[in-house]
Amino acid sequence: MPVLGAAYEFGETLSQLEGRELEVTFLAEIIPHHQGAIEMAEMELERGESPDIRTHAENIIANQQHQIEQFTRRLAEWYGLTPEEAKAEAPAEAQEEMAAMDAHMAEMMAMLEAVPAGPEFDAAFVAHMIPHHQAGIVELLEPQSRAPHAELRVAASEGITIQAAEVADFRTWLAARTGDA
Repeated sequence: MPVLGAAYEFGETLSQLEGRELEVTFLAEIIPHHQGAIEMAEMELERGESPDIRTHAENIIANQQHQIEQFTRRLAEWYGLTPEEAKAEAPAEAQEEMAAMDAHMAEMMAMLEAVPAGPEFDAAFVAHMIPHHQAGIVELLEPQSRAPHAELRVAASEGITIQAAEVADFRTWLAARTGDA
């Protein structure tokens, strides 16, 4: 199942959770999800060539690192948990879905590793970031509307806005590159 399908399953699981369980389970997944985006963006900075896409990669690193720090801090403050402890506390079904998404992330990284540096890498990075961000948006929907902590609802909303804008920019860039604009 592609990463987006796994994210929809995880989102469905989140929709069945409430309160602490919703927040802890969401945070257990979104932290490594954001870390994966950072790793892909770092590869773009090392191997990509497009100034526009490199700027997006820098923004991804800054935005997602900020949210990782914020989410890790809140997880500790609100629930006394590390991200690893939160993952272990998540319901079994969510843990299975997180493992599937981790496997998809490893596949994406392996595919990117195989792409040569230059314009081809820019295109591969963008093609992988679109579904990665779409999956992140799906994961952010439940906490945006139902997280007990207002700060988490706001952060989820901001994450959706930022990632949706990047997906739109990436689609426009790909369409212009392939002549499908």
